[in-house]
Amino acid sequence: MAKQYCEKCGKETEHKEWIQQKPSQYGKSRKEQLKAFLDGFFSGWGGHGLASIDLVDRYVICQACGNKKLQNHGEQFK
Repeated sequence: MAKQYCEKCGKETEHKEWIQQKPSQYGKSRKEQLKAFLDGFFSGWGGHGLASIDLVDRYVICQACGNKKLQNHGEQFK
């Protein structure tokens, strides 16, 4: 865990990282799910697995108050 400034607490507190999958841009039908699979397969194959980072959100959660903040920044999220 890392110490970060929490806007809600107003001080430096321990934070933990939480990764959550983004909702799919495809529908729920079998045809749409097949499209999602094929899109992920070919983008992952051609990008050597780097395309999968586009499918997740990174959050940090304050251990003192539970405040959750989206932090999708850094080289891997560009």
